[in-house]
Amino acid sequence: MNRHTFLIYAVFWLAIISTIYYQQTLEIKSSSQDLIAKQTDMLVNHLIKLQQEVDQYGMLYALVNEQGQPNALMPIPESDLQTTNGQILTRVVPVCLSHKLSSVNAETSHIQYHLVSLNPLDSNQKPDDWESATLLDFEKGETNKKTISNKEGTSYFRYMLALPVDVSCIKCHTQQNLNDKTPIIALSMSMPSSDLDASIATHLKKQQLFYFIITVFGLVVILISLLNHQKLNRRLVKAKQHLKLAYMDVLTQLPNRRYYDYFVKREWKRAVRQSYPLSLIMVDIDYFKNYNDHFGHIQGDHCLQEVAKTLRHYFRRAGDLIARYGGEEFCVVAACDADQAKLLAETLRIAVESLQLPHPGSKVSAFVSISLGTATVIPNEKMSYEDLLQQADQCLYLAKQNGRNRVETFKMEAN
Repeated sequence: MNRHTFLIYAVFWLAIISTIYYQQTLEIKSSSQDLIAKQTDMLVNHLIKLQQEVDQYGMLYALVNEQGQPNALMPIPESDLQTTNGQILTRVVPVCLSHKLSSVNAETSHIQYHLVSLNPLDSNQKPDDWESATLLDFEKGETNKKTISNKEGTSYFRYMLALPVDVSCIKCHTQQNLNDKTPIIALSMSMPSSDLDASIATHLKKQQLFYFIITVFGLVVILISLLNHQKLNRRLVKAKQHLKLAYMDVLTQLPNRRYYDYFVKREWKRAVRQSYPLSLIMVDIDYFKNYNDHFGHIQGDHCLQEVAKTLRHYFRRAGDLIARYGGEEFCVVAACDADQAKLLAETLRIAVESLQLPHPGSKVSAFVSISLGTATVIPNEKMSYEDLLQQADQCLYLAKQNGRNRVETFKMEAN
């Protein structure tokens, strides 16, 4: 098998798999972040619903000794209540509630979240640099943002969601001049990237195994395909060789009589359909028996090969053919008129004699020469290619009678 071809296909396959794997890896990472962001959105919705429930049923109070003074920074009406047994209850504001829930959640997971604001009353709401920049973006119309950044020397996945200011917020933040179109409060969530990476790594391991199997499977398929292709090519080469042996003369490497019969019939039908002239040239080596008697059959075979090589040089068009007709005879089929056929025949005659192959047994030249007979016709349905062959053969006989080493031409008119 062609190693170069296999490498090309293998590299191409690996490039495709690598590209798909890279894209899916990015999608997994993005999907993991989106999932955490959605979970944060759900958390926010729960907090909002919890606050709405609190507002609906009144207010949420807790013992002062458990909660401290979460409302100390805001002028809240009815902030403290005394029970019948003398205990003091203080109102729990949303900020305090979110911090409490975050601390409870931190005990079971590494996710941290808190409310932040550009103008906080509570120091716990003071934003860091990334949160400050994000809050400024929120004031321009954005509603959420996620990123991977360093926080306190540790890489975190961070997500922020802008919270709308409702009526209950405005009542408690009167000194900040809030309105319902000022989303200056946001929920900021942080989770160590290691947690996210661990989740992503689990998905990637499964993906790596899948793509490893696909890659190996693809390479095996390519290898099998190329091996089968190579096997098919060997069969095709053998078939072509057998076909070549069936239609090629082994000695001269010219098409043989069998292929000539096939070719001339095909060209004849084509000429009938398209009404163009078809010419036939019969070629015979002069006094070739004398050549064999003088030099022997081995040298005679060499002479045939040299003559065939010279004749073949003048046939390059698909519609032309030079074939070994038998013994020392050759036959030319050419799609040309009578004048062109005569010129071609004369060119062949001169070319062979110019080889200057010594021929002591020849009575017309000191060198090997040929005699040629040409015939041309525009075929029609009433004619047969045997008629053209007969006329060319008669012209060859006439060339031999008239002294050899010459061309005789016959033109047959269509009926």
